[in-house]
Amino acid sequence: MSEEKTLMDFVKQAKSQIHEIEVLNVKSLLDEGYQILDVREPAEFMSGTIEGALNIPRGILEAAADRQYAGRREELMDRDKKWLLLCASSGRSAMAAAVMQQMGFKHIRNINGGIAAWKAAELAVNIPPQT
Repeated sequence: MSEEKTLMDFVKQAKSQIHEIEVLNVKSLLDEGYQILDVREPAEFMSGTIEGALNIPRGILEAAADRQYAGRREELMDRDKKWLLLCASSGRSAMAAAVMQQMGFKHIRNINGGIAAWKAAELAVNIPPQT
């Protein structure tokens, strides 16, 4: 009989398969052409994110990145595009990064600690415009 897995088991497994960066390294990667992909829910995103971030919630990421899916997001069609993934504390974004790598994305980095670490480092938080 197999042991039941917890959320943290999934996060730990994902983190073993991806590259993570610290919040203080984000600016240099943005300068190299990386973009922020915030995988939090819309209400979380609207409460503050990194300037220029694209919001695609974790729950719809696979569909949004699937080239065959009618509801795909054009921003995710280029597998060579460089993405820095962000969530609240880096668990959801770690799992999203692992999935994106499996989907063929070549330049994926997870922001360790998520927006919580970003705020703790007293970096600028952007409030997106209401749509």
